[in-house]
Amino acid sequence: MNKLDFQEMQQHVNILNVAYHLCLEIVEQKGYEYKAICPFCGYNKLSKIPTLSLNLANNKYCCSECGVGGYSIGLYAKMRKISNDIAFKELLERECFSQDKSLFEIRPMNQLADIEIRDKIYRDFLSMLKLEPQHKRYLTNMGFLDSTIEDNLYRSVPKNYIKRRIISNNLSKKYNLEGIPGMYQEEDFKWLFSQYNGFFVPVFDADNQIQGLSIHLDKAFNDNQDIWFSSNNKINGTRAKNFIMKSNINIDSQSLILTDNLLLGALAKDITSNPVISFQNITNSYMILKEIENTEIKDITFLVRGSKNIDYIINRVFRDLIPLGYNLDTKYISSSKDFFDESCFGFNHLKNVA
Repeated sequence: MNKLDFQEMQQHVNILNVAYHLCLEIVEQKGYEYKAICPFCGYNKLSKIPTLSLNLANNKYCCSECGVGGYSIGLYAKMRKISNDIAFKELLERECFSQDKSLFEIRPMNQLADIEIRDKIYRDFLSMLKLEPQHKRYLTNMGFLDSTIEDNLYRSVPKNYIKRRIISNNLSKKYNLEGIPGMYQEEDFKWLFSQYNGFFVPVFDADNQIQGLSIHLDKAFNDNQDIWFSSNNKINGTRAKNFIMKSNINIDSQSLILTDNLLLGALAKDITSNPVISFQNITNSYMILKEIENTEIKDITFLVRGSKNIDYIINRVFRDLIPLGYNLDTKYISSSKDFFDESCFGFNHLKNVA
């Protein structure tokens, strides 16, 4: 291979994939440029000040402190202390080459583990956590009984980094955490999960198995107080799906309670005998229609907690339901007491919760 051919080849080896294989510590990102701790000079490593620039547009690197720089192949060769030719062959075997310069995912993404595996791991995971008093008060104020709070396995997200590392390490000794949304590996390949200010909300399926975890944040982020426990774009991470939680639905069902608040859906399930579907971050009605297509459901009431924009709900959730002839309504719920209001549901039958 002549020099010009080799220079062209270098531009096709994804530098972020190379950084992953070299276990470089990437600290920040802005557009096509990533910043990492320089492995050669290690400038202010303890202060986490990144000086090594990794450019995704041209697959070049450069350190602003020690001046080292070049293409991705050279970075790999320099750190491995091998020739560029050998480095190129190794990177080809690691599938870091792209003929059309299409971007490779720099961190391997796993397929979602089977529901039985997720359920087992998440239950063990939650058993290692506790529910902080402020989160229990929040749930109690909503109307949850102590027994329901425990049965639903609500747990606070640990804030302490060391504690999260210990919990993750203990889990990894018992299970393969690949395919479990929320779990990922750090640069030292030790397992971890991210820190959030909030508490976990397990999302159960019809067989009471945990599909995944939602996190109810103490303070809304980007107007959203509920996010998925996910680890996409993390090393060995797994993306969470938009899971839905349903109960009491059968072919003879004629009415449905619908809500985009998983906690409100759990409360409705605990108090009423009505069919309930709760979800999070769904942008159309396809998943809902799939669950009720073989039923007799005609009446759908959307439960709202807080100051929601009804027009937004209608445009997002009811858009596909309106033309299908369903009887649609919306109801505001602030606590469990509202479920006992006779005007709340014209078709509601309350269970005995005494």
